[in-house]
Amino acid sequence: MKRNIKFIIPLSLLVLFDLGAQSTSGYYQPLYYRMDDPFVFCTQGQDVRKNPMPCWKPMPPFTGAFMLMPYCRPPNPYGKDWTQDDTLSFAQYKAVCPKAIESGRWEGGGRPENTPIRH
Repeated sequence: MKRNIKFIIPLSLLVLFDLGAQSTSGYYQPLYYRMDDPFVFCTQGQDVRKNPMPCWKPMPPFTGAFMLMPYCRPPNPYGKDWTQDDTLSFAQYKAVCPKAIESGRWEGGGRPENTPIRH
């Protein structure tokens, strides 16, 4: 029994330390769109070159506000159906972008979706 306690105590301390580190660190969820770039994804949504008619678009202040497009269903009962990318990207947008403390401006050179490469 004593031998088991030698392993349990360090293991439990390790788990407690890991849980404490997770709670103090920032939020992160990998994005399947825009090459995992949260700034571009939260300000521009899906890449219109890959999906020219997305069913939702982000709106300022880019911390969770969005607009459903009128050519999709809903709100238009005769509109186009949501694609799998529309549904997944919208779910990721609602999970990730509201975690931003505030909406910032792009301060780099060029367009954000072209830095360091086009995405």
